Amino acid sequence: MKVTKYEKFNECIYTDELDNGLSIAVIPKKDFHKTFATLSTKYGSINRNIGDKTYPAGIAHFLEHKMFDKKDYDAMDLFSEYGASSNAFTSFNKTSYLFSTTDKVKENLNVLLDFVQDPYFDAKKVEKEKGIIGQEISMYDDDPGAVLYFKTIQNMFPDTPLNVDIAGTADSIDKITVQDLYDSYNHFYQPSNMQLTVVGNVKPEEIYQWTKDNQDKKTFEDRKPVEPYTISSNQINPSVINHMDVIRPKVAIGIKGGSKYNGNLRYELAISLLLELLFTEGSPIYEKLYDQGIIDDSFGFDFDCEDQFNFAIIAGETDKADLLVKNIKNILSDFEELLSHSQKEFELMQKEEIGQHISMMNSIETIANNIGSSDHNYANLYDEIEIIQSLTLNDLIDFGKKFINVDNTVVNMILPKNN
Repeated sequence: MKVTKYEKFNECIYTDELDNGLSIAVIPKKDFHKTFATLSTKYGSINRNIGDKTYPAGIAHFLEHKMFDKKDYDAMDLFSEYGASSNAFTSFNKTSYLFSTTDKVKENLNVLLDFVQDPYFDAKKVEKEKGIIGQEISMYDDDPGAVLYFKTIQNMFPDTPLNVDIAGTADSIDKITVQDLYDSYNHFYQPSNMQLTVVGNVKPEEIYQWTKDNQDKKTFEDRKPVEPYTISSNQINPSVINHMDVIRPKVAIGIKGGSKYNGNLRYELAISLLLELLFTEGSPIYEKLYDQGIIDDSFGFDFDCEDQFNFAIIAGETDKADLLVKNIKNILSDFEELLSHSQKEFELMQKEEIGQHISMMNSIETIANNIGSSDHNYANLYDEIEIIQSLTLNDLIDFGKKFINVDNTVVNMILPKNN
């Protein structure tokens, strides 16, 4: 296995790739009792096309739900027998299956590999699952916070698969067939499109050998090219108002980034720091807006930078919705001037961010979920610290000029029904 050493933190990352294309990343943590493992495929809600065929929205999430359910057993029961807890999640561009355990790592690793690589879809159970996921969708539709977040993304990318919730819609999941599930599974769940990540009290050589032994017993179809999905979008819906059963208005301002820096880690960390400087609690801007009664403790922001897209959402509850939008747009327009005299604040924020990253090293789940794919040389928390240390205030401003474009912002409001 290839070993990448981070001597400053006394850590190593071991990586390799099996003959069938499965990527493996292992970080041994000798002082920990727990081990955390994920098996992920580069397949999420935006990946709806195979060749010329477009599949129903929500199929990646639906597939995740059904993978645990086998003909004669439920994979979660097997994990429980070996003392592990298990779960899974689907995002816009990835599906991950995971377990956490303090014992029987080999047995749990085999369960993980076996159930994910053994698809079984029964027509009656698929129909039953449609009702379960339909209820889940209804719950999200009734959650103002979820509606605000996803609607803002949809308004930034209205002409892309991002304009549909990860779970799909009631209509789209009703169209999913057993054959659709097998088609999608066979295309996206190829070992060459997947990565196993293990962090904990393990020996990397053992993880590699156990995984190799497991894979050598199986027969896989010849690799088929899985084309990376590219989002090309020039449209936005600049302003949308919804009415729901809320007491106070909820407001979100979305900033749609250009595609040039999708997946760029240095860009991601720089924009994250820039937003921290501008809007984090305790910043001059935050305190001013707070003192004026324009924002409260619900105010916050999020930045997401993936291979296919990048965007920021600034949101909060407020009784002064129009004033909040006006102020945020003015701040974005003047961000360069606002930050030009913030060297001391930047240095303090930089140290705080490094401290937070070091604190994250105490969580094996966080370490595992922050290891990038082989496409990005398994970039991780330790790499991020080095990048953060190298950033300057001018870097933040330069990247900010590339990211912030007031013409690429959208406004989403959820108002009380009586407004």
